[in-house]
Amino acid sequence: MKNLLNAINPRSRTQTERLDARQVANNAGGFVYALSDEARLTRFLILGTDGGTFYATERGHTLQATEFVKTFVQVDAARALAVTLDVVRGNRAPKADPALLVLALVAKTAPDAAVRKAAWDVLPEVARTGTMLLHFLAFADALGGWGRLTRRGVARVYEDVPVERLALWAVKYKARDGWSQADALRKAHPKTADAGRNAVLRFMVDGVLPDVGDISEPALRVIEGHLLAQSVTTDRDAATLMRGFGLPIEAIPTHLHGAEVYRAAMETNGLTWLLRNLGNLGRVGVLTVNDREVVRAVVERVTNPDALKRGRIHPLDALKARLVYAQGRGVKGRGEWLPVPRVVDALEEAFYAAFGTVRPAGTRHLLGLDVSGSMTMGTVGGVPGLTPNMAAAAMSMVALRTEPDALTMGFAREFRRLGITPKDTLDGAMRKAQDASFGATDTARPMLWAAEQGVKVDTFVVYTDNETWAGNVHPTVALDRYRQKTGIAARLIVVGLTATKFTIADPNRADMLDVVGFDTAAPAVMTDFARGEV
Repeated sequence: MKNLLNAINPRSRTQTERLDARQVANNAGGFVYALSDEARLTRFLILGTDGGTFYATERGHTLQATEFVKTFVQVDAARALAVTLDVVRGNRAPKADPALLVLALVAKTAPDAAVRKAAWDVLPEVARTGTMLLHFLAFADALGGWGRLTRRGVARVYEDVPVERLALWAVKYKARDGWSQADALRKAHPKTADAGRNAVLRFMVDGVLPDVGDISEPALRVIEGHLLAQSVTTDRDAATLMRGFGLPIEAIPTHLHGAEVYRAAMETNGLTWLLRNLGNLGRVGVLTVNDREVVRAVVERVTNPDALKRGRIHPLDALKARLVYAQGRGVKGRGEWLPVPRVVDALEEAFYAAFGTVRPAGTRHLLGLDVSGSMTMGTVGGVPGLTPNMAAAAMSMVALRTEPDALTMGFAREFRRLGITPKDTLDGAMRKAQDASFGATDTARPMLWAAEQGVKVDTFVVYTDNETWAGNVHPTVALDRYRQKTGIAARLIVVGLTATKFTIADPNRADMLDVVGFDTAAPAVMTDFARGEV
């Protein structure tokens, strides 16, 4: 009888049955839609594959994503490169490694030589730091030998990067991933007539700073200060060198990393370093509740929107800093400190500020957080301890604090209130989502509940891993039923929180949109879509 009814009316099919020929099976056995290649690549670039998912180990998840990227590059390398550059230039991703992998695949394996050359040409833009360059070299080397194009592409980085930045690489990023700057230089053989650049390159290879007769050049002063730091015996002397020569803390031997060195590092290191080392500053007694000047300086830096933009701070950078710092101990249990409440609050403010100015859409929003069992496994964006359900709560807070008419609910197989309000802290919202985790996944629940309860909604926003399967109604059908029952031209936004290839949003429908969780471009796109402007 059921099969006969389905044959007559396919709109009555359950989520474990294909609604139309375009649907594909997700990892949970439900039928959803496949992302376009561009959308899937964007998810990979922003969310990565760290930690795996409920249905796939990290290794399996990574292998699937890598095989997809390899195929995409073979089919349309130019498009893969364009998507990657758009994500990099917009600072849309929290980690560089996915973009570096795609760039390496294009540079080494693209069928078109012109596209391969284009990838090498943008290497300095994608690999902005010495660490990123060495990560890229590890990927590129695994994909083949050092031919002419590879040697020339790597050489150009060392020849073109500003010499002041090159000198910082020389003292900060000497080796990573089994590669050293010296290894790369010996293979690439960069050539330059500039005496200062040659001196820096020579130091990077053999650790010797040649005498060029003008040590006042900033780049060479950094290296000179680094060499002098090898012979000092106290952290006070090391701090004096840091301030005098503009040295980052990485230029100082680790056994001298005491309180004075950390104080100096607050002046000589950038905002990224500060966010990653707030716990260390507390551990050595620099950042304490009683030192008002230090607290004030930290708060001002991490909440300055211009500084966040200049430092290319991604919202996940700020969220990770808040999670780690607020717990009062290192991720691996190394070191303890007493968190300063004002700093914790400042990191929360930094999370929202890192998205930039977010305009409200002004429509009636229902935010549905997937709190099913599959959302409790894996990590998002490589942030330790940040599970998809926690990430959903954090991402939803951006909309909840922006939209004046929004309600947040949780769903698995049923729909329930989570008690999340705009005044919640990120920690409080994430805890409520975790505490409510239960059951199987039915992503149609928000639309079905709103129809049953007579709740007026213009914009449904579903935060999910798209592993839906438990419902008797497909999400697209549930949206249609809601629109028919209420007469409201409601829209559906799906926020994907794992780098799978699935979405519940029908790509052929203008009233459905799929975006990537923690994409810094997402809030503006969501606003425009909710307003009917895209």
